[in-house]
Amino acid sequence: MEINGVEIESTHCEAFEMSFSRLVITGRSGKWAREASALATGCATSIIACGCEAGIEARLPGFTTPDGRPGDTALFFARTPEKLGAELIKRAGQVLLPTPTVSVFNGLESGEDFELGTKLGLFGNGFQKEEKKHGRDCVSIPITSGEFLVEKKVKLGKGVGGANFWIFAASQKAGLRSAEKAAEAIAAMPGLILPFAGGVVGAASRIGSKYPFLTASTQEDYCSAIPADKNPGRKLPKGVEAVFEIVIDAINLDVAKKAIAVGIRASCSGGVVKIGAANFAGKLGEINIPLHETLA
Repeated sequence: MEINGVEIESTHCEAFEMSFSRLVITGRSGKWAREASALATGCATSIIACGCEAGIEARLPGFTTPDGRPGDTALFFARTPEKLGAELIKRAGQVLLPTPTVSVFNGLESGEDFELGTKLGLFGNGFQKEEKKHGRDCVSIPITSGEFLVEKKVKLGKGVGGANFWIFAASQKAGLRSAEKAAEAIAAMPGLILPFAGGVVGAASRIGSKYPFLTASTQEDYCSAIPADKNPGRKLPKGVEAVFEIVIDAINLDVAKKAIAVGIRASCSGGVVKIGAANFAGKLGEINIPLHETLA
């Protein structure tokens, strides 16, 4: 299969199930809503070493918030509901609660209940109170600048993490330009996040390391900086100088597949040699997404 003369490998990406939550974060102004959302989703690129993978979701057309104020939706993904819950408490408590004028609401219609508001309410030191606001069961926590309002329960759903594809490029410049186009096209889609900076991964990793205390290391077989005579396992195709990866976390498998297709089509431009994907013989995830199938 080819798109614009770019070969699409007959391979699959290896993804996995993740628990996720969607929080609606509002503020007195768009500035404060975005400040809170951006910081709450910070340092959340990969579960290799981050507690969760998170990002600001694209807005749906006609998006409105429960309290009618400016706001964002942020998606948070983790391997288990327990790990996700711990991250939500930490990020909401450390970032969202102290950010001026911010309120937090559940953004999912179905899923497992998690009492985020109840747990955060303990910060109120006994002065917190449960009340109905904006049609939601909320917890109001007194703070020195007014109150922090958080919905009592948020939903935890089941999504897909680690969906990906690789861009093999003749040069770093061409590869990055292609990856930026792919990330921009995918980021406009609701129901997903691109957890890495700018939506682009410039350092794909593999499972394991020569150092036993590390769970992951560089994809040395695809590093152009390592001479072929020093890397007998080298798999870098001829004419390829740089490899970039696009990683997608989505609310369901269908959204993940559509995002891969959109991203691949956007990335097939000048200087791209071929498109592939990361898979690990089932060691990372149980969900296989064939690239050709997404493009059919």
